[in-house]
Amino acid sequence: MESLWQDLRCVARTLIKRLLFTLLIIVTLTLGIDANTATFSALPQDHQSAHVSRVKAKYDRLADMTTVQCDLVELGQGAPRLTVRANASFHGKEPNETMIFWLGLASYKGGATRHTRRSFEEATTLYLMMDSARLEVPVKDYHNDFYELNRLLAESARAEISREDLHKLLEAMSVEGRWGDVEFKLSEAALMALKDLISRQVFAGSDR
Repeated sequence: MESLWQDLRCVARTLIKRLLFTLLIIVTLTLGIDANTATFSALPQDHQSAHVSRVKAKYDRLADMTTVQCDLVELGQGAPRLTVRANASFHGKEPNETMIFWLGLASYKGGATRHTRRSFEEATTLYLMMDSARLEVPVKDYHNDFYELNRLLAESARAEISREDLHKLLEAMSVEGRWGDVEFKLSEAALMALKDLISRQVFAGSDR
């Protein structure tokens, strides 16, 4: 009888160990999958970010200024990362003749130091290739910041586009660009959003 109880205790210990081991594997796999999902969700993908092509408007009551924005490009592979955002700003709450249109350019480079080379400091022109035409848009208001805690180098600038060139963008079937050594291309959805922003905010406002 004593031998039987010993056998039963041995079987019970074996089952408990296997159960704990199985639970440990399940928990480990679950955490690993969740971590990978979170990591890949946090990384911006070329032209695939959920907020790319979405239009949003902000009204500054103190300045009586409205700014309408639309993210066009978000390059997440390689370094530096680059985002391109279309901006249209005007006085008041309705589009009007005070409208200014520009492309906001922002770059982020991780693992940087204070001595990391600025990729766009001397990039004073934004090149936009449309079908058989090419625009050379002056870049101004360049600025860079280094965040030591995150080892992140951020660069930004703006490229104001004239109404004449905006007409050319409305007629373009495709748009590719280059700022510094970084090249990008607008997806079909981004190009449609850009044209809609120009039509609704710039030229519709000038006709009021």
